[in-house]
Amino acid sequence: MLVDFLYPRNVRGFGGAVPAGKVSEYQKGGEPKHYADGQFWLANLDPAESRNGGTGGGAGLIALWHKCPHLGCTVPWRKEFDYEGDKGWYRCPCHGSTYTKAGIRVFGPAPRSMDTMKIEVDGSGNVVVQTGTRTPGGPDNPQRAIKAPGLPA
Repeated sequence: MLVDFLYPRNVRGFGGAVPAGKVSEYQKGGEPKHYADGQFWLANLDPAESRNGGTGGGAGLIALWHKCPHLGCTVPWRKEFDYEGDKGWYRCPCHGSTYTKAGIRVFGPAPRSMDTMKIEVDGSGNVVVQTGTRTPGGPDNPQRAIKAPGLPA
């Protein structure tokens, strides 16, 4: 309908722009924050984090779609889950695919790493995730995080 074109829906939820606070709120290496309305996880990666395969995403902010690339189950962050001696992983409850904090697949039937979403940071440090812009995860360890001015050290 013409009304839908003139007044688009989902501008503050999945498929649109989702405000995600200030860049200063995301401590390097801290726990990912879940945004249910936008269907994503947001984290500030620390490349010095040592674990099986590292984080794999470089340094900076990364927004991950919370769906598993295998069959689309919602993937939770499990900070107490232990995989090969390290704790803190995304772990699909349906078939066990396991991902680093950067969404890199390390185990399970998923065909690739988790999908990422476009992140924008304005001059005042406001973070916005464009949930309509998703990039499929790769089978390797890409450097996928964005560096934003004002990120906590």
